[in-house]
Amino acid sequence: MSRNNWTNDKLFERLLNNKSANTYRDNIKTLWSRPAKDVFKKCKGLTGSASPLERRIGIDVLSQLGGMDRPYAVETLALYLRILPKEKDPKVLESLLHAIGHNNTGLENKDIDKLSTLKEHSYAVVRFGLVFALTGVDKPVAIDTLIHLSGDKDTDIRSWATFALGEQISRNNKAIRDALWARADDQDEDTRLEAVMGLARRKDPRVHAMINRELTTGEAGTLLFDAIITLGNPDFLTELKKLQKKSAKDNSIHPSWRSKLEETIEALKS
Repeated sequence: MSRNNWTNDKLFERLLNNKSANTYRDNIKTLWSRPAKDVFKKCKGLTGSASPLERRIGIDVLSQLGGMDRPYAVETLALYLRILPKEKDPKVLESLLHAIGHNNTGLENKDIDKLSTLKEHSYAVVRFGLVFALTGVDKPVAIDTLIHLSGDKDTDIRSWATFALGEQISRNNKAIRDALWARADDQDEDTRLEAVMGLARRKDPRVHAMINRELTTGEAGTLLFDAIITLGNPDFLTELKKLQKKSAKDNSIHPSWRSKLEETIEALKS
């Protein structure tokens, strides 16, 4: 029988006895499409369970219950913020922070203050979850926390926090630009290029040297091409054409990369 034909009770039962990450996700997604009041109440009850697994299930189902409509969004965010200070299990905190990120448009300053206390948490999954929870939140405390996390020892956290600062908020001030510039020499390529993109969006003149360096010595990922298009400076054409000529006979290069390079060159010609 198709999962879509299972009862809600059977889906919850399967979640409690889940054997793989894929089936867990599939069962959660099926429940997302069933925003009945009894599902909401069931999940709300699970978030108060003594079992970490049951708390995770309740949190994960509520996170996107009802899809884009989210009929319980206000109640759900309030519930998440109420249980946050008491939660100690790292995996449950991870789920909770990601769930808040899916519902973060209603966050107030006092809520962000509460979340930001986790920025030094010993578990990387919790700090990464915090980045997700605050992504797109254009408020000073959230930005200060993301700036702090953009210097995290964990590569994924640095990269995502730099992305959140650079591309997910429009605010442009010295603190943000300096945080992005601080990642200019990051050993991780994705983090460096997220910094480049963020500085390009803010028209920071320092970004030109960063782009030239990446074109000549770096991997020249497609995010770099997006930054160049954002700046629209034809001075980059010479290096881009050199790169195009150099890569012409390299069969290992993905067609989408070639296409993006060609798009970038054409954008600067026009």
